[in-house]
Amino acid sequence: MLLKLALRNIRRSVRDYAVYFVTLVMGVAVFYAFNSIGSQSVLFDLESSAAEKTFDMVTYFMGLFSVVVACVLAFLVIYANRFLIRRRRHEFGMYFMLGMRGREVSFIVIVETVVVGLVSLAVGLAVGFALSQGLSFATASLFAIPMTRYQFVFSSDALAATLACFVVLFVLVGLFNLVTVGRTKLIDLFTAHVRNERNVVRNPWVCLVGFVASIGILAVAYDRCIKNGLVMFDEQFLLATVLMLVGTLLLFWSLSGFVIAVLTRARGVYLRGLVPFTVRQIASKVNTAFLSLWVVCVMLFFAITTFSCGMGLVQAFTDGAEAANPYDATLSAQIIGEVEGDASSQDARARYLEENYPELYAEATAADWDLGAYLAEHVPGFSDAVSQWAQVDTYEVAGLTFGDLIDAAGLEDAALGREDVRDSMRTQQVQVSGVSQVNDALALQGLDLLNLEENQMLLANNADISAQAAQALAESGVACTVGGRELTMRPEVADFQIQDHMMEATIMLIVVPDDVVEALRDEGAIPWTSVLDVSYVEAGAAGDAALSEALAAAYPTGTELPGSLGEGYASGEVSYERTLWPVSQVITRQDMMDQGSSLRMLITFLAIYIGFVLLITTAAVLAIQQLSEASDSEARYRMLSRLGCDASMLNRSLFVQVLVYFLAPLVVAACHSACAIVAMRETLFSAFGIDATSSIVAAALFTAAVYGVYFLVTYFASRSLVRQAVAVR
Repeated sequence: MLLKLALRNIRRSVRDYAVYFVTLVMGVAVFYAFNSIGSQSVLFDLESSAAEKTFDMVTYFMGLFSVVVACVLAFLVIYANRFLIRRRRHEFGMYFMLGMRGREVSFIVIVETVVVGLVSLAVGLAVGFALSQGLSFATASLFAIPMTRYQFVFSSDALAATLACFVVLFVLVGLFNLVTVGRTKLIDLFTAHVRNERNVVRNPWVCLVGFVASIGILAVAYDRCIKNGLVMFDEQFLLATVLMLVGTLLLFWSLSGFVIAVLTRARGVYLRGLVPFTVRQIASKVNTAFLSLWVVCVMLFFAITTFSCGMGLVQAFTDGAEAANPYDATLSAQIIGEVEGDASSQDARARYLEENYPELYAEATAADWDLGAYLAEHVPGFSDAVSQWAQVDTYEVAGLTFGDLIDAAGLEDAALGREDVRDSMRTQQVQVSGVSQVNDALALQGLDLLNLEENQMLLANNADISAQAAQALAESGVACTVGGRELTMRPEVADFQIQDHMMEATIMLIVVPDDVVEALRDEGAIPWTSVLDVSYVEAGAAGDAALSEALAAAYPTGTELPGSLGEGYASGEVSYERTLWPVSQVITRQDMMDQGSSLRMLITFLAIYIGFVLLITTAAVLAIQQLSEASDSEARYRMLSRLGCDASMLNRSLFVQVLVYFLAPLVVAACHSACAIVAMRETLFSAFGIDATSSIVAAALFTAAVYGVYFLVTYFASRSLVRQAVAVR
């Protein structure tokens, strides 16, 4: 009998369980889907170990964040369940009056929890399984690899994690229900339906002052946020954060009183239909729940910003990967960084290197700093792995900074773009490369070669962060002396990549005639850095493996070598010792593409995962609060019905209440997110030439979809409560 009663209660309370059920299904679905990503690797041809490690890394981070997600969902489900128990207190009181014992009522509650939990778990797993199949196509697109053998993939690990998480969650819910029912007095169960939140009435003039103050505080916060650019965690960032939190809290505290004060004076609008009732209902709820609205608004802000800016960051770090990696691999020698003592003379670095690393200096000098020839001679297998190479040496011009060039050109600070760029540029040493070496690298890419007159220099830059400064300096036609020769800047900026890198990173490099470089070397200059761009005999992962094996055999990890950096550099299963010269680091196109895909995949999935969970959390909290309000106001709706208000009037009033309650925190959060996006657009996005419009639109549609589902579920569930209340005579 008790089992039948529990099942009947579930059927009878389907609408009451709607928000609870939807939240559980969504939670189970996303939890399973995102924890199953690691199992999708069987669908793809993974050519490199980096690609394989990507799935391991994503699986690890998803598992890590799933712990946080599980805690959030636990709070959310218990919060939703609290509404169901609160709404049914009168029913439980009736059970006690009919002679049921406490353990029998507890049994009914446990059966209901188990049945709803099992159904939602089954539906959620089915939805999650379908979602995970869709994610496999998204993974293929993000990772830019072919899906060669598509099949339905079921992840037993994700299933086990989901079952473990939600079984524990349902046990907690069951215990919460038992404790709540067991501790409630019979008088409380019978008077629950007449209890209500106390109405809080605030002085409208105080609310007006508070509202104006909140707008002012938020304006200052927005100004500080945009000036900071969200790239520096300094005092300005902290001040903007505190002001935004305080301003938002004050806004919700004063909002209802301010709106009532305005509307009551607009009698033509206020005294129409059920407007007074609707406004008072909204104001009463906002007055008592302003703290929760504040928390919801902050969470919505994080959800929207995480999703939109996360997608923008994906573009910033992964777009242009092809252009940033035009060579099969780049071997670089970071010969020496800072020089202690006199750095104003051209031979200061050579003297420092000879004194501190005499063996390395002698070896490099004997090879005339020619990386390709040296490696071909001393590294067995290098010539078998590499078919062509081009070396580009970069030299620092002692005593000459870009600040000197800017002053000589008479450029205003405004012409150089962002303040942080021009400040760092002023102290940066001028770096030059010979035109012949640059042309060798361009020829390796199949690009047009450069032509320089004997008294010309050409500025090269392909980084968006310094594009404005580079263009201004080039157009100035500034002249300077390098290697004893006066050179004049050509008016155009060259755009090319001299090495493989995570992004386009040729920044303010000056190309000069070869004899200028020879003059610098005659003065004792040695390369600041040398890069050797190579083309493989066999492209792709096979070429990477051949090069790594050759270097590992010549420079085993842990070997004491001249100029050893003391750290092993690993490429796949092979590692070798890094030295100042000839090989400090190897960057391969395959690794860079894999790392870019890994980053794109990780950030995208985390942004969606975290953003989605925050969205359903905030929407569910609002839904439950609004359902509680509708339940508490049943007597008011019943009275309105008796006074002659028809169902359409009551439904319109209810629709407006739910809509305003959902929109209020969303609109404020959207304003905060817009400020954050504008700030990041002026710094991060513009620096990398990223158009975040598509990310913003996707975030808006994503938010509208999730929010819209909860809004509709809340409205129809609230309407059902009102209809039941009106039907009671």
